[in-house]
Amino acid sequence: MHKIVFSKTAVANLTEQAKYIFEQTKNEQAADRYLDKMKNYIIQTLSHFPKSGRPTEELSPNTRKLVYQGYSIIYRISEAQIEILVIFRENLPKL
Repeated sequence: MHKIVFSKTAVANLTEQAKYIFEQTKNEQAADRYLDKMKNYIIQTLSHFPKSGRPTEELSPNTRKLVYQGYSIIYRISEAQIEILVIFRENLPKL
């Protein structure tokens, strides 16, 4: 089983998403719950099915993309670990 590691960028992305959810809901617990669910989804899915995301060679060599409720999770698999590289929202609000 691969170890799952979140890059500094992915952690920063999660922090920004928590801020966004809090701004929208004014509920810190809701933001925390959502991010916990997302992290659990990532860990559970990739622990059991590392190649479940589709290949994303157009973004970076040897990367894959997993989607969770409108968020794209870009990751790379190596022999020892799965590194979560970046997490971003697919459908940004229109300006």
